Amino acid sequence: MKIPDNKLSSVKSFFLEELKEFEEANIFFSICCDAWLGMSRTDLFLGQDKMLSESEILKFLFGIKALKNNEPVQYVVGETWFYDLKINVEMGVLIPRPETEELVHWIIQSEKKSLSILDIGTGSGCIPLSLKSNLSSASVSACDISEEAITIAKANAERLKLEVNLFSMDILNESLWIDEKFDVIVSNPPYIPIVEKNIMHENVLAYEPDLALFVPNDTPLLFYDKIAVFGLRNLNKGGRLYFEIHEEFGAETLAMLKNKGFVDLEIKQDMQEKDRMIKAVLR
Repeated sequence: MKIPDNKLSSVKSFFLEELKEFEEANIFFSICCDAWLGMSRTDLFLGQDKMLSESEILKFLFGIKALKNNEPVQYVVGETWFYDLKINVEMGVLIPRPETEELVHWIIQSEKKSLSILDIGTGSGCIPLSLKSNLSSASVSACDISEEAITIAKANAERLKLEVNLFSMDILNESLWIDEKFDVIVSNPPYIPIVEKNIMHENVLAYEPDLALFVPNDTPLLFYDKIAVFGLRNLNKGGRLYFEIHEEFGAETLAMLKNKGFVDLEIKQDMQEKDRMIKAVLR
């Protein structure tokens, strides 16, 4: 099958036929049109006769090939929407998830005053950038062990014209910790035990970075424990920790934080009614 002409409607028909085994083919097409043509869903409905250039059609052809190889559509187009911000993503960073938007929303609704915030394990920078966008008076910093992630996050900050201090830090290495106080520390760290690889989608395993996803089976709270210790040292009195968590380890994470002396512990469910977020306060 070939594309008979350069009309958008013809490209769409070809795209959907080539990807007919994917339930999300229509969604993929909308995402590609938004990224490559600047067309919203309304534009797509009204612009079926739009003529595409050869270079635009070539993007769709390469996109079809990548999607057939199970590459996530966000990597194919190089971007995704997160809390009303368009965030650039590459295979060196995790694709932001809707539940992380819920974590960001919780912080924005809870933290109204001027404050200092640190995001640990920032990846694309989606968390600190969305926080800075909505809490403009806050001083926002973010770190990651991955230099590639820091480069991508800095590029996002510059493009969005949002002031976030980004730096490299290995949270598991206490000798490298910074000596600075914060009112809020937030993190969506690696929390998936390696044993769960066998139940995960191939497009995640093949393309998203293991470094941002997995922890050893015998230490599922590895990062939470270290960040909590960091919080004891680097949070101001009354400072808050916010975590995105594994749905199966909510009780264990709460117990760990309580044992370290954090108070006013709160666990929050996501829209799927799964335990997904935790808030804790430094006494």
